Amino acid sequence: MTMKRWGVANSFWVALAFVCAGLLACATQVAPGGGPEDKLPPRIAAVYPAPGTTNHPNELFIKLEFDEWISPSIPRNAVSISPPIEKKMRFEVSGNTLELTSRGLLDTGTTYTVTFAGGIKDLHGNSLAKPFQVVFSTGAHIDSLKLFGRIMVNDSMIKKSMYPSIGLFLMGSEREGIRYLQKFRDSTTKVLDSVPMLAKEPPLFMTHADSAGNFELSGLKPGRYRVAAFLDANGNQKIEPSAELVGFWGKDLVLTEQTSDTLWIPLGDQDTSLLEMESVTQPFANILEAKFTRAVFFDSAFADTANCSLTSTADGKKLYPSKVYLGASSKNPRFMFAEKPKKETVYKFACNTAKDSLSRPLDTLRNYVEWEWQEMAKDTVAPAVASAKFLGKSKAVFPHDSLVAYYDKPYGDSILQDFYTVINKDTAKLQVERRDAISLLLKSEQEWPTDVAIEVLMGYQDTSLAAADSNGVRDTVITTKYKRLVRSEAVSRLKQASLKGSIPGGNSGVAVRLTSIETKVAQIAQCDGSGNFSFPDLEEGGFFIEYYYPEEGKDTPDAGKLNPFRFGKPWRAPNDTLKLVKGANELNKLIPNLPVLSKE
Repeated sequence: MTMKRWGVANSFWVALAFVCAGLLACATQVAPGGGPEDKLPPRIAAVYPAPGTTNHPNELFIKLEFDEWISPSIPRNAVSISPPIEKKMRFEVSGNTLELTSRGLLDTGTTYTVTFAGGIKDLHGNSLAKPFQVVFSTGAHIDSLKLFGRIMVNDSMIKKSMYPSIGLFLMGSEREGIRYLQKFRDSTTKVLDSVPMLAKEPPLFMTHADSAGNFELSGLKPGRYRVAAFLDANGNQKIEPSAELVGFWGKDLVLTEQTSDTLWIPLGDQDTSLLEMESVTQPFANILEAKFTRAVFFDSAFADTANCSLTSTADGKKLYPSKVYLGASSKNPRFMFAEKPKKETVYKFACNTAKDSLSRPLDTLRNYVEWEWQEMAKDTVAPAVASAKFLGKSKAVFPHDSLVAYYDKPYGDSILQDFYTVINKDTAKLQVERRDAISLLLKSEQEWPTDVAIEVLMGYQDTSLAAADSNGVRDTVITTKYKRLVRSEAVSRLKQASLKGSIPGGNSGVAVRLTSIETKVAQIAQCDGSGNFSFPDLEEGGFFIEYYYPEEGKDTPDAGKLNPFRFGKPWRAPNDTLKLVKGANELNKLIPNLPVLSKE
């Protein structure tokens, strides 16, 4: 064993010299001290085994040396190996070195790819800039095919520095010869299915994407594969549909030396669990608020006053709400009952039907909650305006943006308040239109101007008593008072921008999504038959753009389905950040060589 370790150590220093030769200088290996804040990611300074090593021993031993000390805490999802091995990988950190081992033996004559990803950080929390791969073979030949592509990355992943993985699942009779797949044979027939069990087995080949979603998958051999991208949050190298986002390439991949496809894969929620009612609360005397395990899709079927009801457990009497609406701040469904339930009586509150935004239905066995109705005698305050908001896609107000006022509870048949805008010290009364049970649409006779501050006021009648006259009589005095609801800045004319363009391969079934880097707010435009689209109301700044075939009935990319299996649909997202300037912008001039969207 001593001689073996001596051989590994010498090979490591040979690899160190090889890597250092490609750098300007190798860093001095000392513990971090004082000085300016370190914001640079750690870099690989040396690696064992050397890139492209063949005839590697059947024991897993990889050693990396970094240009600075790294955190000793290595999350499980920071390192992956493909093909998978039977035993867990072990990490040992000492200063600026990381050793990777396992009790599991490597297969003979096999090319392995080990990927080190962003979960590896220095002592200041800086992650690896991009995944680093070590490719070696336990035989005389090393597989050398590669695949490139991009996976959808969202803002949550960026905040957590946790990025998706790409996996190739082998298909066909060749699966019989793969050792780690033998455990997935049918327990009765002992037959190994020629189609991979995506929710049970790890992929044959796997690697991590970088912070932009770009990936390079190396050390591949020819074959037929089913391609999946997934956020491997727990690091088990398997798809967990109940907790992880998953997406599928639009067809099975036949990989050969001539393969030149770039893989573009969106991600979607694959959780098929049913919606459940979780709890109810009573915010006001005659109003219930229901909370579900996921946000309810508030459509006409759910909002039907006959859909949800209260049933007394004492006498079976059933009460139906007079109004159903979404709470202004909580966004949970609320139910107002005109007929007052009996106090201190236990009721069963149940809904017949509901679904979430992905059309997952309500579990009929978990569609109710028992609730003891509370007497709230002091709740006699009339509905009050809680807030007002411009419904735009930017922080600034655009000329066509809607203005909405929200009440804390249903306002009834009469509206006692008036609403005004103050612009450049000019006050104008707004027209009022009922929007739903708790909100009003406030309309101006003209479009909102640019380059101004817009104040929205609520006018209300205040009653007080005047000073007593000589006879001691005090008259009632009614005065109009004003309360400011919101103050917003209108868009500057010098910052107004628009965008138009044509999507290569686009048609009327294609959607374009534009997301502001500053606000994270997205706008969606539909293409015409020739792939043309436009966004008229924008502010100059940076944006991400993507275009795709949406999932039926939704406006999000179609990532396919795990169960029952369905391939995803084409999605493209250029790496370039769109820099929009004031005035008209043309996408095809800003990004001349847009990726072509393949046909659905």
